[in-house]
Amino acid sequence: MFGAVSTRPMTLSTAAAIEAVEGAAVVAVGLYVGVEAIAGSPNDLASAVVLAVMAIAAGVGIVAVGRGLWQVRRWGRAPALLTQIFALIAAISMIQSSRQIIGGVLIVVAVAAAAALLSPPTTRALDQD
Repeated sequence: MFGAVSTRPMTLSTAAAIEAVEGAAVVAVGLYVGVEAIAGSPNDLASAVVLAVMAIAAGVGIVAVGRGLWQVRRWGRAPALLTQIFALIAAISMIQSSRQIIGGVLIVVAVAAAAALLSPPTTRALDQD
């Protein structure tokens, strides 16, 4: 996991770390929804369980993308940028639903990750093949 340190610029390391943390957060939300579905009394148990499984699977995928970026894998940039686009959409939704602090933090994190992914040092590192 710690290979390619000499060829990985700080911007790529930053993007990889943000991506992995976002993935871990999605897994945590999925686990929370799953526990609440089982322990609580949801309106629709089947939908809650499916949502939890989908969130956990998506989070694991996002963590895998972060790992790919950490390993300087070129394929990781597109799904990582897509993650940041979805994070911005989620942030706007949070802001509109009176969760301004969480939404604001998510916007800052998503923009920072996208900027790191699109920076010239990251581009040079990912294009070295």
